Amino acid sequence: MAHKLRGKLPGISLKAQLHLLIVLVAVFSFLVSLYISVQSTQQYLNTQMKSHAQDAATSLGLSMSAYMDDPDLVIAQTMVNAIFDSGYYADIEFRTSQNQIKIKRQNPIEYDEVPQWFVALFPLQPPLQSSEVNNGWLPAGLLSIQSNPGIAYKTLWHQARQSFYSIALIAFFSVLVIQWIVFLVLAPLRQIERQAREVSKKNFLQQDKLPFTTDLRSVVVAMNAMVANIQRVFLSLSQQADDLKVKVFTDLLTGLGNRRLLEQRFVAEQNEQKTHDLHLHMAMMSLHSLTEVHQSQSFQAADQYILLAVKEFKQALEHSASSQLFRLGGSDFILLSQSSAESLEQQLQQLSSALKSMDSVFFPQGFASVALMTVEPDNTLHHCLSTLDSAIIQRIQQPDLPLWVTDNKMQLKPEGRMAWHSVITALIQNQNFELWAQPVVKADQSVEYIETFVRFYFQHSQLSTTETYAMAEQQGLSVQLDQQVISYILNQVQHKPGRTYAINLSQGAVASALFSLWLEKQLKQLNGKVSLVFEVSEYSVLKAPDETKALMNIIKSNQCKVCIEGFGAGMTSFKYLQGLDLDYVKIDAAYASALKDPENKFFIQTLCQICHGIGIQVLAPHIESEQMMDICFTAGINAVQGSWLLAPQKVTIQQGKSGLATELISLSSLRLSE
Repeated sequence: MAHKLRGKLPGISLKAQLHLLIVLVAVFSFLVSLYISVQSTQQYLNTQMKSHAQDAATSLGLSMSAYMDDPDLVIAQTMVNAIFDSGYYADIEFRTSQNQIKIKRQNPIEYDEVPQWFVALFPLQPPLQSSEVNNGWLPAGLLSIQSNPGIAYKTLWHQARQSFYSIALIAFFSVLVIQWIVFLVLAPLRQIERQAREVSKKNFLQQDKLPFTTDLRSVVVAMNAMVANIQRVFLSLSQQADDLKVKVFTDLLTGLGNRRLLEQRFVAEQNEQKTHDLHLHMAMMSLHSLTEVHQSQSFQAADQYILLAVKEFKQALEHSASSQLFRLGGSDFILLSQSSAESLEQQLQQLSSALKSMDSVFFPQGFASVALMTVEPDNTLHHCLSTLDSAIIQRIQQPDLPLWVTDNKMQLKPEGRMAWHSVITALIQNQNFELWAQPVVKADQSVEYIETFVRFYFQHSQLSTTETYAMAEQQGLSVQLDQQVISYILNQVQHKPGRTYAINLSQGAVASALFSLWLEKQLKQLNGKVSLVFEVSEYSVLKAPDETKALMNIIKSNQCKVCIEGFGAGMTSFKYLQGLDLDYVKIDAAYASALKDPENKFFIQTLCQICHGIGIQVLAPHIESEQMMDICFTAGINAVQGSWLLAPQKVTIQQGKSGLATELISLSSLRLSE
């Protein structure tokens, strides 16, 4: 029972324990020293009063002996009065040999400025000292004298006060010195604690300054060695994963994703399109003159031609957050994008004009052409590539053909920037949202967390989420839109305790210092009522690393968790994880959809080893079959999400507190392996 109770009680730091011990020892030493000092003075005064009374009795008795013949003892009384009037004696008494009191003098005992509790705590008991008085050779009587304790008490009180102040001063400075020494001794422990915390945040610090204490120095050296080993393993695995990624998914000349990655990304984007009802576009850029340049000039010239084209492609698309560029091989390049049709068409029109201006005699068939189409949910990759390839061939013969291969069959949407501004303003003011949710499930069939997201509506027609955020960014309304969306979600999930809920943050929100301050205020007001996870895209992390890290620190300081979604989508090194205090990474759907491939599975296993080694859980989205889920768990993935388990569900909005005991969504139809 005591063991269980100790396990539940909050711990006390070593620093607090040492300081408490020092204070207790100082207080105990102070009290004991003060008591011993006062008691020693008390014993000394008792002894002094006894000696003083005895000396007075002996001296006065001898003086009185010469006047014992006088029946009235007048001279003897005069001698007694002279001594008694000094005030040093409480009682003087002379009894004759017949036991008659001839002389009696008493002084009242007064304790000037001495508190009664002190008198009761340290009592003085002056003894009654006696001396025989003779008349000639015969005893005449007995003289008894008792010293006055009032004066002794005053001396004892002053001595006690002086001892109190002097001992207190010594104890105070002793405590300060000891505390300073303890501070110096514990400083390396604080550095060790900081080092351990930084390692948990994936930041591998080394302590260059070794402590003077040999025991602590050994601990610091051991910690440095351990951190160095962890960092070495992390860098080794990261390099291994990067090399494998380059080998399997990267075109070596351009550094872009290859056809294999395109095939996986296409499947993943279509799954995302079906799940979240997004718009997907595909464009092809073809270098018409590559064969002629290769044949008439040189292999190096052909490579320079390709690299120049890639530079133009990247410059035209550098501000498109949801666009991905791939090289099919040879002269063809493919663009996959969830950007709005309007902004994407504008970017590609500018790219097409830039490519046309580069036509010259060095490129007999022209520099390059561009074609764009909308990908429907039931389109295959082969169909899209064939359609775009045919359009490119036609553009060689007729350069003025429209950029779009087919009509842009989009849902009802605002036309023009002013219309978009009005629609987004109305969304912010009226919260024309629908809340949807989908669980993330662990291998033991428990729910890790429930991801939440919203869908936007305009004139009873659903808007593209990606396009809405893109237009809000252009209109300078992205922060306000994010704030309304998150307030809307928080208002619902805070009445559903007992689960962990995930909220997606847009790239505009992550990069905004204003949004970070607003979110910090919201989380403080929420005060831990519900457990939250914030999902941030890998693109946001790479685009604004400092702002992302600052936002993550705010989230973590309010006891919430952080997840990077789309992990591995960018062709970048995984070393960027170092220094980020993450809890989850959700791998890019392209990898999850192709786990049957042994090389892909090995790549995911390597990713899991890296993440698990630094305390990060790995999640996989878009699981569409039991076999895919089993492969994910076999590869080391901690939790999965997908329509096979449970498709996204619309959340029924609860008014008031009637839904406190209910789930946000129904988990009864959650499909799990037997």
